[in-house]
Amino acid sequence: MDKNLDKILSQLVEEIERIEITKKRFGEVMHKIKDSINLTKYPAIASSIVNPEFTKNVEATSLAGLRIAGIDGGLVRRQFKSMDLILVRSIAVIFHFGPKEGPTVEFYPDPFPEPQIRPMMLTLSGTELDQLASLERIASELRVTLSVLEKSRVDLILIDGSLFYHPRDRPQSGSIVYEKFQEVLSLYRQLYNKSMKKGTTLAGVVKDSRSSKVTNLLGDILPHILREPAIFELMQGVDYRWLLKLSRDCDTLDTFLDEGERSFIFRYSSELQNNSNSYPDDLSNWASSIWVTYLKTARDDLPLRIELLSANNPENDISKIDRALSVILPLSWQHPEYGIPAPILEADTRARISSSETQLVIDRLMALSGLTYTTLEKRRSRNPFGGN
Repeated sequence: MDKNLDKILSQLVEEIERIEITKKRFGEVMHKIKDSINLTKYPAIASSIVNPEFTKNVEATSLAGLRIAGIDGGLVRRQFKSMDLILVRSIAVIFHFGPKEGPTVEFYPDPFPEPQIRPMMLTLSGTELDQLASLERIASELRVTLSVLEKSRVDLILIDGSLFYHPRDRPQSGSIVYEKFQEVLSLYRQLYNKSMKKGTTLAGVVKDSRSSKVTNLLGDILPHILREPAIFELMQGVDYRWLLKLSRDCDTLDTFLDEGERSFIFRYSSELQNNSNSYPDDLSNWASSIWVTYLKTARDDLPLRIELLSANNPENDISKIDRALSVILPLSWQHPEYGIPAPILEADTRARISSSETQLVIDRLMALSGLTYTTLEKRRSRNPFGGN
C-alpha cells in the first residue's frame, strides 16, 4: 500500500512541477506580448468587449470623502429527522473615509445581527434543498443591499460574490422552490433599478471564480497571434494548449498580470448560455449592462473577478469601471498575499455564523420543543461509536 501511494504521489508531484514550469514560461511570453494584443482584430470577440486593450494599469485614487459599503452573508444548514434548518445572516459594513484620518465604520442593520432561522421541509429533493438554502442567503444579502441604498448615501457598494445568480440556483418551474426563485429575481430587479437611479456604483467581487471565459478566448486567438514569426519563436516549446485546458481565468491571468493591472473588460451576457429559456428576458437585458474584468490587487494573490453594473455606453462605462477599480485597489492592500477589499473582509467576519451560535439556536429549539437529541438528530449525527 505504501509503495503504491508513494508512486501515485510521485506522479502527482511531477505533474505539479510540469504545470508550474509551463505556467512560468507561458507567463514570461505573455508579459512580453500582452501590450501588443488588440482584441478588435477578432470580430467574434469585438462585440462582447468594451475596449481593445488586452491589459491596462489601474492608478489607485485617494479614498478621502468616499463612503464605501461591503455586503456579505453567512449560511449554516443543519439536518434533522423531519426538517432541515438553515441560519442566514447578512450585514453591510460602511467605511467613511475622512480627509486624513482612517475610516469611521457603520454597520447595518447592527454590528452583530441575530441569524435568521428558516425551516425547510424534507419533502424537497436534495437538489431543491441546496437551491432553497442558496436562494435564502442571496435574498438576505439583496435585502440588506437595498436597505443600504435606501437609507444611506454610499458611493460604491461591494458585494461579496457575483451580481447575477448562478444557473445552479435556478429550480425547475414546477418546483416548490420556484416561488423563492421568483422572489430573488424581483430583488435583483429592484437592486439594479435603484442603484442606477441613485447613481451608486454596484460591484460584485468574486474571490474564487471558476470562469474560463478569458482562458477560452486566449485559446482562440493565440494561434492567430503566433503567426507572427517573432512571437512564435518566443512561445516555442511552451505547451500553452495543454496549460489552458487545465486552467481557469484567475490561474491564467495570474501568470502575466502585474499588481495594479486589470484585464480587458467584457459583457457578462457573453458568458450566458445561448438558450433563450435559460434567463428571464428582462434579466438577460440587465446582464448586458454588467461588465466584467479581472484586477490583480495583491502581489502574491490571484486576481479578483470584478463585475460592475453600468449603462450601455461604452465610453462612459470604461471611465466608470476604471474609477471603481482605482478605489478597490487601495482598499485591497492590507496584505501582499490576500488582496480582498477591507469592507468585504469586515463584512465576511461579521456575517459568518459560528458553530457556537448554531448550537445555541439548536439548544434553544430543544428547550422550547421538549425534544431531545435522540428525537431530533439524524441517526448518523448521533453515532455513539464514532464516524459519520
